[in-house]
Amino acid sequence: MTGPWPGRVPTPAPAVVAPEPVAVEVLDDGGAPLGVTGRGLATGDPARLRPAGSRRWVDVEAWAGPWPVEERWWDPAGDSRRARLQVLDADGVARLLALEQGTWWQLAVYD
Repeated sequence: MTGPWPGRVPTPAPAVVAPEPVAVEVLDDGGAPLGVTGRGLATGDPARLRPAGSRRWVDVEAWAGPWPVEERWWDPAGDSRRARLQVLDADGVARLLALEQGTWWQLAVYD
């Protein structure tokens, strides 16, 4: 097998992992909320983001992903689906985001 394990975020690992994820609004280049299809594809190119509690939108300069992950698919009571996305914003902050149940969360920040 070549390449990373499916769903695995490539190196480097994030430097700061949030004790509690922070909700983030992510918009595509058309101004619509960014989503991920059932086939694991982004519904557009991530263009802007705004962490919860902030009034300021920040442009997305670069991104990678999404990497879909389905955990415990065999257990209807414990299964979960999410998609991870790496973004670099115009302020130079690199973030690891995850979409779960329709909400984007900031999981970690890279140095």
